[in-house]
Amino acid sequence: MDIHCITEERVLLGESPVFSAEENCVYWIDILGPSLLRTDLNNAETMSWVLPSAPGMIALRGFAGLMVALEDGLYSFNPPTRKLEKLAPFEEVHTENRANDGKCDIAGRLWLGTMNKTDSTQPTGGFYRFDSRLAATKIGSDYRIPNGLAWSPDDEIMYHTDSRGGAVYSYDYDAVTGERSGEKEFFKFDREKSGSVDGAAMDIEGGYWTVLYGGGKLIRLLPDGTLDKEIPLPVSQPTMPAFGGPEMKTLFITTAAQNLSEQELAEQPLAGGLLALNVDVQGHPVHPFGC
Repeated sequence: MDIHCITEERVLLGESPVFSAEENCVYWIDILGPSLLRTDLNNAETMSWVLPSAPGMIALRGFAGLMVALEDGLYSFNPPTRKLEKLAPFEEVHTENRANDGKCDIAGRLWLGTMNKTDSTQPTGGFYRFDSRLAATKIGSDYRIPNGLAWSPDDEIMYHTDSRGGAVYSYDYDAVTGERSGEKEFFKFDREKSGSVDGAAMDIEGGYWTVLYGGGKLIRLLPDGTLDKEIPLPVSQPTMPAFGGPEMKTLFITTAAQNLSEQELAEQPLAGGLLALNVDVQGHPVHPFGC
């Protein structure tokens, strides 16, 4: 399987890849940069913008630009003008938190987790839902690293995880009301042996794709929770997959170079890069905010 890096850019903690079909590019972030990046798939050129604080996730907006979650709230960003505008603060009790993984559901609501920015073992994180008017509802608390957010193709199941725990959970999901219920353990990883489950993507067959941070693998789980694929990657710290490309059969995977020794960096020259590989199933499109 051809797994390659599509840009010369290397970052410390790449995350949140988002494919724009309109622009034929991938937007992604470096949490520790802190920066937002855009890789043009026509010519592999990458441009970046420095951000005022650590970004946790990004999402396309329904009409133009991006949503960017920074440490203190949600922002809009217009790449052509470089205008960054604060839209909503985080109503966080824990000021030591920052934004982490997030995505939009079919109704354009933004679901977003927060985590402790200095000690990821502390359960200070929360899980929030923002509607199109940016009204926030707190859905959960006591998270350490909220991650792995995705919805089934019929939008009736939500998937979510806490990377520190190792289990991926599924929930019954009401796309009309935005309510989740009936938590069930979907799959359990042995974190000590396999690494930490990180970001996720969904394909049109209901396959749940995720990566193992520290384990260097790409995983596909079937809708019944069966392990279907286990693909070794040329880096030990993949962070999140996202589908894209002209047929939505390319997986773009962000990676991290943080905390690697000089020897490990020499052995993993693609660490911190944006990887790409083609798969035999089409990805389920992600939704923009406010659609």
